[in-house]
Parts: sequence; C-alpha cells; structure tokens
Amino acid sequence: MKHCIALFSLVALLSGCITQGTAPDPSVLRVGVSPNSQPVIFKQGGQISGIEADFAKLLGTALNRKVVFVEVPWTKQLDYLEQNKTDIIMSGMTVTGARSIRIDFTTPYMQSGLTAIFRRDSYDAAGLLASTIKNQKKPVGYIKGTTGEQFVFQHFSNSEKKGYSKSAAAISALKSGKIGMFVNDAPQIWWLYALNESDLVAFPDVLNIEPLAWGVRKGDLELLEDINALLAKWEKDGTSQKIIQRWLPTF
Repeated sequence: MKHCIALFSLVALLSGCITQGTAPDPSVLRVGVSPNSQPVIFKQGGQISGIEADFAKLLGTALNRKVVFVEVPWTKQLDYLEQNKTDIIMSGMTVTGARSIRIDFTTPYMQSGLTAIFRRDSYDAAGLLASTIKNQKKPVGYIKGTTGEQFVFQHFSNSEKKGYSKSAAAISALKSGKIGMFVNDAPQIWWLYALNESDLVAFPDVLNIEPLAWGVRKGDLELLEDINALLAKWEKDGTSQKIIQRWLPTF
C-alpha cells in the first residue's frame, strides 16, 4: 500500500509540474521568432532586431504585456504556437491557405513578395523578369520550407533546384557559382543586395505578391481582435509605414 501511495504521489507531482510549465502568463507576450531574415527579424549585436521586433515592442506596450522573444526553428513555428509554447508568430510569415487551417492570421502589416538575386557578372540587366524565369538553366537556390521553395518548383521547370537552411549559405553558394540565382522574400533579398552590391545584383521588382502577417492560436480571438485594432490604428496614423521605412527606406 505504501508503494501505491508513493507512486500515486509521484504521478500527481509530475502531472502538476507539466500543467504548471505550460500555463500561459497573461502578463507576458511570448513572440515566436526565427531570427535569420534581415531586415524583417534577425539578430544584431546579440539582440533580436528588425521590422517585426519593432512591432513586437509596440504590441507589448499597447497590450501592457512583457515581450519575450522565443527563438524557434522555422519549420516548428506552427507547432510551438499550437502547443502553447508561444502566443504569436512574428517571423516574416506569408499568409497561405495551408497555414490558415492551423492558425489564425492577423491583418497583413505589409504586402511583400518574392524576388531574385544574381551574380553581377552573370546578370543581363536588359533581360525581362519573365524571360529570365523561363530560360534559367543554372541551379536555383531557395530556403527550405518557405513559399520561395514552392515558387521555385512551380516556375523553374528547366533548372536544377537547391535548398538551403539559411540565406548566408545560399549567398555563399551564389558567389562561388554553385547556383545561378537565389529566390527569397523581397525584403531580405534587397537587404542582401545592399550588403553585397559589388558582387551581386537583385531584381527591383517582385515575382509575385505575398501578404506578411502574424499568426495567433486558433480560438485566441481576444488577442487577434486587439492586434487587428492596433494595426488599423498604426496604418492610419503612419506608425506602420514609419517602422517599415526605418529598415527599408525605399519600400
């Protein structure tokens, strides 16, 4: 009997620990980030920075909640949100039908899209975007698990495709000639172009139109409505544009 009581007590203790560990704190806003997408969300001087980091800080102030950035692998973002390990995804996420099945998206804060970057010595500035896509024979790079990957496989039927986990690896492959172009979110491509202007050149236009928004858990209607109300206010008073242009002056 003593062993049974001890076992029951141990199970109860463990159960209590699990429940306590997953209980959300209403005074904290846990922001899921994958900080490798300059200038949207990245690390600068060891700190989470970028467009969405600035928005997150504003959200924390407006909602009276302490912002805690939770670093999450990109492919696990939806899992973490569903498992109540984060409260919101703010990580350059494009609104898609598939993702909308699992999470709710806020009103988009920016209309973005995909574009491409090339080696300067292999880019025909006079070439049309559509022609470049159709006739691209060299390997095309993309980031795994993104809408860029989907776009590359849908449109570059004549090219070899190579996936990378981080943009730095794709840029290195581009400079060394392992790939002929790199397709990714336009803000990041333009940021990378600014950092590598002597070697690389980017299309100034987008290949498609993709809205960027933040994801919240299904059923968290209060948070969703509060954020959408703030986004409407910031769009009207110019706050959103000010934040975006701080990082993308020509956007």
